[in-house]
Amino acid sequence: METVRIKTTGMHCQSCTMIIEMNVGDLPGVEEVDVSLADGVAEVTFDPSQVGPDAIVKEIKDAGYQAEVLA
Repeated sequence: METVRIKTTGMHCQSCTMIIEMNVGDLPGVEEVDVSLADGVAEVTFDPSQVGPDAIVKEIKDAGYQAEVLA
């Protein structure tokens, strides 16, 4: 398993974090998603043989938010 931290902007409330957590959590290989509204960061634990950071960022963007992997 690997963990990636993704800067996520455009969230306004707790419902926004739940939308991201549900959408990203539905990706194959994603084990855990924790989105912090206060920090603007999504932390995602995933199986790199099934999904990668690019697909996770795309899923967040498809939900209507901005996202980029933190170094």
